[in-house]
Amino acid sequence: MSECSQTLLDDDDNDIHGQCKVSTCSCMNNAFMCGQEVDMSEMVSNVKGPSEWYCKDGRQCWYNEYSTLVNVFPDNIQLSCDVGECVTEQDYLDIQPIGRTFSKYRGTLIGLAILVAGLIIFIGTRWTAKRQRRLFGSRIQLDDQDDQEALDEMNEYMADQQPVQLAFQDLSYTVGGKQVLSEVTGFVEPGHLTAVMGPSGAGKSTLLDILARKHKRGVTSGHVLVNGQVPTPRQFRRMSSYVDQDDTLMGTLTVRETLMYAAMLRLPRTMPLKVKQRRVQDIMQELGIDSIADHRIGIPGQERGISGGEKRRVSLAKAMVTNPQLLFLDEPTSGLDAYNANIVIRCLKRLARHGRSIIVTIHQPRSNIFKMFDTLLLLAHGQPVYFGPVNSVSSYFKDIGYPLPADYNVADYLIDLTMKQPETLTRSSSSVTLDPGDEDVGGRVSANPWLDDQLPDLDPSSQRGRLMDDQHSEYDLLTTSNHAHHLVASYKSSSLLARTLAHLRPLHSSDAYSVWVDTKHHDSPLSLVQFYHEFTLLSSRTFINLYRHPLLFLAHAGCSLLLGLLLGFLFWQVEVDLSGVQNRLGVLFFMCALLGFASTSALDMFSKERVLFMRERENGYYRPASYFAAKILFDMVPLRVLPPLLMGSVAYYMIGLNAQSVVFAKFLMVLVLFNLCAAGLCFCFATAFKNVAVANLLANLVMLFSMLFGGFLLNKEHIPSVLSWLQYLSFFNYGYEALIVNELKDLTLRDKTIADIQIPGSIILSRFGFNGQAFWTDIGRLGLFATLTLSVSFVFLKFLVKETR
Repeated sequence: MSECSQTLLDDDDNDIHGQCKVSTCSCMNNAFMCGQEVDMSEMVSNVKGPSEWYCKDGRQCWYNEYSTLVNVFPDNIQLSCDVGECVTEQDYLDIQPIGRTFSKYRGTLIGLAILVAGLIIFIGTRWTAKRQRRLFGSRIQLDDQDDQEALDEMNEYMADQQPVQLAFQDLSYTVGGKQVLSEVTGFVEPGHLTAVMGPSGAGKSTLLDILARKHKRGVTSGHVLVNGQVPTPRQFRRMSSYVDQDDTLMGTLTVRETLMYAAMLRLPRTMPLKVKQRRVQDIMQELGIDSIADHRIGIPGQERGISGGEKRRVSLAKAMVTNPQLLFLDEPTSGLDAYNANIVIRCLKRLARHGRSIIVTIHQPRSNIFKMFDTLLLLAHGQPVYFGPVNSVSSYFKDIGYPLPADYNVADYLIDLTMKQPETLTRSSSSVTLDPGDEDVGGRVSANPWLDDQLPDLDPSSQRGRLMDDQHSEYDLLTTSNHAHHLVASYKSSSLLARTLAHLRPLHSSDAYSVWVDTKHHDSPLSLVQFYHEFTLLSSRTFINLYRHPLLFLAHAGCSLLLGLLLGFLFWQVEVDLSGVQNRLGVLFFMCALLGFASTSALDMFSKERVLFMRERENGYYRPASYFAAKILFDMVPLRVLPPLLMGSVAYYMIGLNAQSVVFAKFLMVLVLFNLCAAGLCFCFATAFKNVAVANLLANLVMLFSMLFGGFLLNKEHIPSVLSWLQYLSFFNYGYEALIVNELKDLTLRDKTIADIQIPGSIILSRFGFNGQAFWTDIGRLGLFATLTLSVSFVFLKFLVKETR
């Protein structure tokens, strides 16, 4: 080395910094690493300088040569100097290698740590579950003063809610070039239970969705007014509720818990808990589900729960928590037997009598259910054929030529009537009348002699039969078309429509009704306080769901423990030689692959609650950010953080990896970050695709692609230059490299097959294409990858997972 200088860094002359601008290096003939065992002559000939060294207190020194030697000594050459000679710390390690024997003391300590951690988790879980039951799952007990205060608070909240009249005029809807609705007009009044009926495909659910302001794929035209005005989406959401045809409830919760979470999320945050509990209790009593308040909803095929009729009333109770004045229900009796269907409609009738406006779609109700409706809107092929009082249906259709048979259910007759002309009216008119003068040819009676001439070879009876069938078919099509046109035209010219239009006319010019605007209790969309409120409630609900269905967590934890033990026994105390390098490379890669594919369980996290999330979000229960944060918290901690910690802690010292505590801590950190990256990638597919099978296929393909560029199956230096950029998209690349560098950079491997050869671990890293100085860079990239994938999954959840009908 030449052109050197040295600087004293303090007044005590103990800390020094030296540097040389020019360096040269050559091999000694027949030296150990210059041809005798290892030939490093080509590498050392590239040393040109500069080089530098630091010493603290005259002893803690390191030296670095900025050349190709950095591949051999990535963290500089550590020096322990006395006067006259410099040696590396590795010289001492070569004399007596690091011990690799399994320590029973360390194994016992790790086992005790796992047991203590498990005990803490168990106690914490049980305590939290009991606390949740006290808050959400117990019957409220109020004294007289508390009872009166709760009533006063609830009455004050409901005092702002005025009766709602919903009016719609000339509603039309087209999707894919098909006219689904055409000029539908009507209204729903406070205190009335209105039914929308019609055959399948008549447009009942479409009409209800449009009135309820659901997102539709097609083009809608017409007018929908609430109390004579057009409310904002927030106002409309606060004054109305929508109950879907199928019940979307969380099966692990009880009835009371389901309603309490709905009340906590939808009622004002500032409202006291006791008031919300009282509201839930009143709703359960009003709908007759108080006796099953502590029964779980149940999961079909897994856990037996309440009956279908009870589930329907629970769904109705969820919608009733905020005391909405406008209720929409899509097929509330679908899938129920006659008894439960009757109970549900009676509940709706009772709610309507309290001043609410309720509109339901219903297909073919029993006669006793049909009589409970106040108003009927009958649709045929997307057009109205009747809108008016239920008790006027029979007289109206009798007046237009369709009297109701004495032994017919009114609802059944109306459905038949909208689908085709009744048989009692077509039987006499559909027969073909023969002219007495028709020609008799060979015993044939012909209704069309021209047709007989065109078919001379046909059998007489066959020809006549086919002729009659063709005539009947053409006549049936004609009469069906004429029948539908007659129904629509009769209604358009009827006094019913005239009275409906006369009723709607004042709503466009008068402000006798005012839209209820709730400005007192609604938070800003960007309110951090509201976000925290929703996050804590959703976290509580997710915790209860995980606590009562712990199978997935137990499977992850159990598999991690068993696989940790298996790897520990399989790779027991690997040697510090070349075969040990292979074992280290293999076991670390297997751990990454295992964690990567185990993370595909995250694909199912959103799919099970996808419909529930879309409907609760649409009804204003919470924001997507609150839901996403709660789900991520209770998926990441129990399923993505604890299992790798458990597997790594069990297997690490059994395998005989680097025994230093710092290296062990870095190893666990890399495993956790790698698992978070894999889970984040799976979240992206889970939120982007409705079909779990498609998401699973794509996630596994991307995982395999990432493994290919991880550095184990393919040496990075042999990747074609045109494809080399792909390795930067592989989180396996970052995680696996961090694990290998953490393990090998401070080791000296010994091979005694032919001679006692010491090989620094950094040389192994270099030969396999790993960067020995990239540990913290890889850690940063893993963190960035996890953050990016989670952010993308949230964007997908917010903008793609929406209810569109």
